[in-house]
Amino acid sequence: MPRGHGGARQGTPGRGYANRTDLAVRPDMSQNTAASGGMEAPAGPPQPPANFPTPEDSPMLTDPTQFPDEPVTAGLPMGPGPGPTRDTRYEETKQLKRYLPVLSMYLDNPETPNSVRSLYRYIRGS
Repeated sequence: MPRGHGGARQGTPGRGYANRTDLAVRPDMSQNTAASGGMEAPAGPPQPPANFPTPEDSPMLTDPTQFPDEPVTAGLPMGPGPGPTRDTRYEETKQLKRYLPVLSMYLDNPETPNSVRSLYRYIRGS
């Protein structure tokens, strides 16, 4: 595809464009800088807040366990120790199915948020 060369250059070489006078003016950088004494230079690098966690606060893999009486397999469906905790979300969602007729009344309203539509689909699908 042939490429156009555009129009003739306008303006004078070495001079700014007439419609952008703001580009021809240099800002005065001598005021309010640390080098000119107009503002205070920072004393050093910024310091983190006093309660900021450091890497030393995190436990390391070589540290002794914080739960010596609990087996490593605690929470797993196999091995010694308590098994996984029971997830009650499925039963709770099944109980919410009785509210589907009430929610369905609002689905045709254009002002109903998408979160309500998603909730309806989630409950219906369980």
